[in-house]
Amino acid sequence: MYISILNIKGFRFFNDGFRLSLNKGLTVLVGENGSGKSTVIDAIRLLLGEDEYNRSGISLNDFHRPFSIESATPVANILIDCIFDELEGPEQIAYLPWLKPSNVNQAELHLEAINKEDARGRIRKNMWGGTSRRGIFEWELVNSINCVYLPPLRDAEEKLNSYRGSRLARLLTSLNGSGDEDKRLEEKVKEQNNELLSDPLIQNANGLIKKCLIDSVGEILGQDVSIQFSEVNFNKIIHQLRLLFFPEIKEGEIPRESFRDISENSLGYNNLLYMATIIAEMEAKSDVSTTSLKVLLIEEPEAHLHPQLQTRLLQYLQSAAEKNNIQVIITTHSPTIAAAVGLDPVVVMSLSPLSREREAIALTNCCLDRKTKFFLERWIDITKSVLLFSKGVILVEGISEAILFPEFVKKILGQKTLEDYGISVINIEGIYFKYFMQLFCGYKISEGNFEPCDNIPIRCVGITDCDPEGDNLGTSDSQSTEDCNNPQRYLVCELREHTTNCRLYINSKTFEYDLALEGNNLAIMSSVLENITETNGPIKKRAGQSKNIDWRTKEKKQKTDEALWFLNHVDQKKGEFAQELAMLLKSDDKPDFEVPSYIRDAILYVTGKSN
Repeated sequence: MYISILNIKGFRFFNDGFRLSLNKGLTVLVGENGSGKSTVIDAIRLLLGEDEYNRSGISLNDFHRPFSIESATPVANILIDCIFDELEGPEQIAYLPWLKPSNVNQAELHLEAINKEDARGRIRKNMWGGTSRRGIFEWELVNSINCVYLPPLRDAEEKLNSYRGSRLARLLTSLNGSGDEDKRLEEKVKEQNNELLSDPLIQNANGLIKKCLIDSVGEILGQDVSIQFSEVNFNKIIHQLRLLFFPEIKEGEIPRESFRDISENSLGYNNLLYMATIIAEMEAKSDVSTTSLKVLLIEEPEAHLHPQLQTRLLQYLQSAAEKNNIQVIITTHSPTIAAAVGLDPVVVMSLSPLSREREAIALTNCCLDRKTKFFLERWIDITKSVLLFSKGVILVEGISEAILFPEFVKKILGQKTLEDYGISVINIEGIYFKYFMQLFCGYKISEGNFEPCDNIPIRCVGITDCDPEGDNLGTSDSQSTEDCNNPQRYLVCELREHTTNCRLYINSKTFEYDLALEGNNLAIMSSVLENITETNGPIKKRAGQSKNIDWRTKEKKQKTDEALWFLNHVDQKKGEFAQELAMLLKSDDKPDFEVPSYIRDAILYVTGKSN
């Protein structure tokens, strides 16, 4: 049993109806700030009655209000519904009042809040299970669902300390189950107390306290006292226990005196201890109940953890969710986490540029065939997974384009940066555009088949080289796309015909060659080549001569010949050349460098300034 569908209407960001598909095990909600990830978590908490962090009610501010001046009136009600799926025998019996008549493997839970305060200043809420509002609602069924929430700014140390209702006490209560452990633990503490009371120091202190009480109020009004470890009661014992730590795991037994209080531990490791304790509690409950749904909600699990620990933690949570039948729902801003779990658990929360409504796109619904999915899961590492958090994506073939594009953007957009637009440049290290664009285009990319599918609703552009084939590669003549040796060139026209989200832009030959043909770029690029050529020789000499020529005044044949010579001699130093050129373009002595039209068109398209 798990929550398969969540519907939200009128709650904060979500107005016209928001639908989210959730996985049975792990679901990872990624996306930019303001995309609605926390609102989803709070909606689940309201529906399942999770209130450990004081989120037990709805306020007037939770009712959606449009941002337009003409219609800024809050909505009349909030509706939050969910569908539970894959209910089996015992679960169907336990949740019988919530079952759907048309499908006994599914159950429904609904919450409605009315935008009106009662005499006590509270918002009225109605809850019902199943399809009818008229039945008597059984709160025991909601209370039987074990929903735990970890907020983004959680105080792990406070939650692990000894107090009534602490996480450690809850774990021990769950492990106790039928209560068979009560007497054994109570007897151990009783023995310790008796041993303690026989100690002369404790007896002396106990006698002095008792004497002072008698002296102050007399024997009739006085009280007796006893110094001991704890009351001999199971619940009192477990609420006074503390969790200590040792900074590494060693073979053999570690002396007890080596352990330290968690106040001396790092924030990150206390965070891990906290999550481990919660999951251990849920595992313990798996042994005593077969009908209780277990839901773990975690916002920003990356808090205080370095990338390797983030990866290990998410892989563990994924495994624990499957092994112990725990539904884990995570929100994150961490590219490390987004890259660690594969594509199946990932849901991208995004703001549609057309409808301005928030959408949730499960990557598994983006028509990813087996080959595409395998490719993306191998390639979307920490550097490339930032595309899941962006407002726009630029895909480039290599390191040179990735280094220079930020400077090109500033030239085209009047010194505005990619960060100003929330756009990421992704170096895909090849011509694998169709695999990445499958996430954004909205149809199945396969020649001759245009099956519609879900997509991340942002713009994506690719910049690729023509790479003319055969003898044309060594000539200085510009080529048409029909003469290209680039197998992805068919996407140029196909994307224009079938999607408004993706474009592929292609040059006449290759990146450095096409840069050199613009304006007087060849002189600027030659000066860079001269600087990075260490030994004096024909290459350094010719580059030094070329940098002093105004190439805007030269005939096309002379210019293309020189551009081809430049391409052939910078080939082994493309990364170093791009780095030096980018530094020059960013310097105070900004040269008059011109950006080729195909790159200009790509930048204007991905920033929404052209179609």
